[in-house]
Amino acid sequence: MKDYRIVVADSSESSREKICNLLNRKGYKTFQATDGGGALRISRSIKPDIVILDTNLWGMNAYEVAGIIEGDGLSTVIFVTNRPNSDLYDYLKKMTLYAYIIKPFNPEQVYQMVEFAIMNSNRINALSKKIEKLESTLESRKKIDKAKGLVMEKNGMSENEAYNYIRKKSMDLSISMDRMAEKIIKEYS
Repeated sequence: MKDYRIVVADSSESSREKICNLLNRKGYKTFQATDGGGALRISRSIKPDIVILDTNLWGMNAYEVAGIIEGDGLSTVIFVTNRPNSDLYDYLKKMTLYAYIIKPFNPEQVYQMVEFAIMNSNRINALSKKIEKLESTLESRKKIDKAKGLVMEKNGMSENEAYNYIRKKSMDLSISMDRMAEKIIKEYS
């Protein structure tokens, strides 16, 4: 098991300690915060795998804190609540994971929810990286195709000749075809 880092933010010391003790027994490294600002500071400094937020945090609104944590790509959030209500459900629809723990909680519920959150968060992160790579590849292809069209038009070359021209120029200058395509587009436009 990887050394997962979990921030537990709860204004109730006994609740916070209970969750941390449960997670520490399973080998997780825990960090504690008593309010929303503390949860944000810790999350920004360590980029935890999971942040467990009580919905009744002191200071900042827990939903705002969760939005900042997920919006800035710091972590994934699990809420802890006494009573799930429509506000919680509405906010969960905006979150990466639809996950919460109800107080009073039992240890198995906490373990299962944390494992579920870590597993799904890892999957989501892997898929996001794949999407970024595919988008980058697509953008590069678009630039190369545009440059190829300009080279064909300006130099009267076939598509294959224009591609080989761009490839040779990129090798001669020791730059990627993507960068070479940008230079050609800038030069020919």
